This record gives sequence, C-alpha cells and structure tokens, in this order.
Amino acid sequence: MSKKVVIIGGGASGLMAAITAAKRGAFVTLFEHKDRVGKKLLMTGNGKCNLTNMSDIHGKYYGNDLDMIYKILEQFPADAVRAFFQEIGLYTKVKRDGGVYPVSEQATSVLDVLRTECEHCNINILTDTEILEIIPNQNGGMVVAQKAIKEEKAVAKMKKGTGSKKTSVKSVVVGTKEIKLSYDNLIIATGGQAAAVSGSDGSGYRMAKRLGHSLIKPLPALVQLQCEGDYFKMIAGVRAQTSLKLYIRNELCASEEGELQLTDYGISGIPVFQFSRIVARAIYEQQIGGFKEEQYPIVVKIDFLPYLSEKDRKELYKAREQFSYKTVEEFLSGMVNKKIASLVCNKILLGNTAKLKEISDAELAACIDCLKCFPVIVNGTNSYDNAQVCSGGVPLSEIKDSMESKKYPHIYFAGEILDCDGICGGYNLQWAWTTGKLAGEHAALE
Repeated sequence: MSKKVVIIGGGASGLMAAITAAKRGAFVTLFEHKDRVGKKLLMTGNGKCNLTNMSDIHGKYYGNDLDMIYKILEQFPADAVRAFFQEIGLYTKVKRDGGVYPVSEQATSVLDVLRTECEHCNINILTDTEILEIIPNQNGGMVVAQKAIKEEKAVAKMKKGTGSKKTSVKSVVVGTKEIKLSYDNLIIATGGQAAAVSGSDGSGYRMAKRLGHSLIKPLPALVQLQCEGDYFKMIAGVRAQTSLKLYIRNELCASEEGELQLTDYGISGIPVFQFSRIVARAIYEQQIGGFKEEQYPIVVKIDFLPYLSEKDRKELYKAREQFSYKTVEEFLSGMVNKKIASLVCNKILLGNTAKLKEISDAELAACIDCLKCFPVIVNGTNSYDNAQVCSGGVPLSEIKDSMESKKYPHIYFAGEILDCDGICGGYNLQWAWTTGKLAGEHAALE
C-alpha cells in the first residue's frame, strides 16, 4: 500500500520532499499556511533564484555539528540538484562564482516547474491552512489543521484625491473548517523565522518543542548590521568595493571582500551578510553571559582602499605637489566616494576646506590610514524580517541520517528548521533541496 505522507510547509524543502515522496509512490498531502506555496523562493537571489553552487561546499556552512551537515549534503550534491531540475524541465547555467541559476534568471521559472510537477504527481496541496496539533502514535499519527474558507468578493476602495470609488475582486475569508488527517509519516519543513512575509514565522520551532525536541537559539543570519555613529545618515546610500575584518573581543574572527552598502543605521551588502550570523551569536552570548558591550565591543574594520599598495601610497605623497591647489576632500574624492572623503576629513579634524598644501605629511597619512582602517562598532543586527535565513534550530544530534526524528518515529525534519545555515551563494537552497529529498525519500519507503 502507498504510504500516506503529510508535509507541513510549502517552501523549497517541502516542495522537494513532496515531489520525491510522490515519485516513490506515496500519497502526499502538503499543508501551507500562506495563500500559495514557494513565496520565499521568489525572493532568493534578488528574484533570480540562485539554486545551488558548484563550488566546494566545505567552509560554507555553520552549525553545531558540521560533520553531520557535510555527511547529509554529500547524499544529494549540487550536480544532482541540477540534474533533478533538468528532469522536471528547468534548464540552468553556472556563473563564474559557481552559482547555479535558471537560464531565464527568473525565480518564477523555478517555482513554476515545481508547482507543475506537484500537479503532475497528484500532490494534494492545501493552502491557507494553520496546523493546530500533531498527534503522533506508534504507527504514524494525525495532523489537526484549520483551513480558511475564502470567497471572491467585490471590495470598494476610495481613490486618492478623487472622491470616487474603485471596485476590485479579492479573496475574503468567510469561515474556517477543521481538517483531521492521519499519516504514516510526517515531514516538518516549515522554515525558520526569517522573512515572515514569505511564511517563515517560527511556528515550526514551536511544533518541534511540543514534540520534545530542544532548540539551539534561532537568530537572524544573512542580515544587515546596526552600528554606532550619528554620521551614518550622512553616508547612507553609498556603495563601495571594500575589504572588511570582523573583530570580537579584539580577535580577528572573519574577513570578507566585496561591495559594502552603507545605510542610515549601519552596514549592509553581501560581505556583511557573510559574517552577520557570527555577530548575531556573539551579541546573544554576551547578553546571556552578562558582558557589557563597552568591555567587549564588536568591531568591523573597513578598508575603503583595498587596492592601494605601499608603492601606490608613496605615490600619493608625491602627488601632493601636483594637486596642491585641491582641498584634501577633493583629493580623496579621486579615490573614494565624496561622502566618505568628507567624513574622513571631519574625523581627522581637517574640515572640508583644508588645502593639500596646508597640511603635513602626517595629516595626509592619517587620512589614508583612516580610509584603510575605518572602524565601526556593531551593536545589533536587523530583525528576522530583514534576514534571509536563521542560524540555530533543531539540533542535528536529535535527527537520524534519514532526517527522521530520534525522539518520534515517523516524524521527519527538512530545511531551515534544522541547525544549519550557509553563506550567500545558493548554499542555503542546496541544504533545503538535500534535506527535502532525503526526508521525502525515506518517508515514502520506510
């Protein structure tokens, strides 16, 4: 007889689990509490959907059990992911950094082929459905859910400044109905708590805890950093190719290169995202440990001139005579954004009108030193709503290689709900595809 497999969560891992289980002969029902599946997929890779990465995976993931993470990932690697998508009709290409994208460079193409495959496999998808209770038993269990009943209704809205009404048709909730569905195997693929607008609202963590699982504190990852300093509003919007070094308790913890984005609250951009989870966890550990921020500040040192060699630096001092008619700000603006040049001049107490011919070699050296090592103190991260993923989650020590729970047979976990997060570049989706594949496969066959 076909296994009855129920999946909670219609994101990347849930859709992969559903398709895999159905192809193995299972009768699959997928619950999604948003009005459609795959919303977070549409947000990935700036709408282009970086599916995976063909580069070496080692050193690209974080978690409390790295050996287990890589052991899991080896069972369905990036080339197998590409092959899977080609089998269901999506053609992909590889970019210089190893990132794999749909040829169309449209995330909608990825979601479309997954949804079409779900229809082809006769997967029963129930959207607008909240899970009320999971009742496990010796042979499987039951899911109790509540589905919103919607009807198309005309909704009138006043047009701004016209005094007239505009009527549109919208789906309106008119009631609910309770669903009780038994299962042979259940897969929890709810995601974490990042980007709640896409459906990841932390409900999976609550389900896991009710089932007796522990949690490594979920925290935002791949997220912007909030920094001290009232000057950030002045430089907001500036982008610069930089080198960054992260110091925690005066120790170098990470270094990254790439385009830095300066905001009115701090720093952003891919190089910031790459070590933001380290920052989030350090701040959390300081809070629970009772450390004061002023004792152990978290500092990011920005090099706005990563290309500048010692030889180039000596040439700058020689150029003073050639450009003696320029202000220091005008001189520095030939190397960095004018707003950064102005900030540095004020920081070194030269002001914006000081001429090159009026300052000493030491003062010019201080300006260059400041551009080469501009320290900012980090005092927080942006919220889960701004994060791309979460760090932390259900410990892998409580999960079998098959993705089945060690605490409850017939219950499996997949995706971001587990204690694993990767850097930018398709690595988090690779984790979603792999764990979804393994959970779906074993749930259908065991």
